[in-house]
Amino acid sequence: MKNAGFLPIIFLLFAPFFLQAQDFLGSWTMSGTTPEGQTITNTIAFNADGTMTVDFGNDGKVDVNATYTHKGNQISVSDTSKESDCYGKLGVYSVTVSGDTFTAVLVSDPCDARRADKMVMTRK
Repeated sequence: MKNAGFLPIIFLLFAPFFLQAQDFLGSWTMSGTTPEGQTITNTIAFNADGTMTVDFGNDGKVDVNATYTHKGNQISVSDTSKESDCYGKLGVYSVTVSGDTFTAVLVSDPCDARRADKMVMTRK
């Protein structure tokens, strides 16, 4: 029982790793510029069941369905629709969440349609 006093300390040390896994769940918005110079806002939703959706242009229509896995500070994304340019191509991104800001930095992604060096999103 001498070691019981260490349990709260161990929990406090490791709690951020367990809590971080849930920090990115929910809806996020990201703005960008099209090749034509038009500003567009997209909504990305991460669901607790490992699925995610993307709504290009925030028009309420889901344009991309995908699955993701989260391990440590990385998320791996795979589109589930066979019609998608990214179907069968696994994208890996290093992620951080700070308050209402979600940042994803490219690790590797063979899909040109999805790949970005850095994506910064705001909680919706």
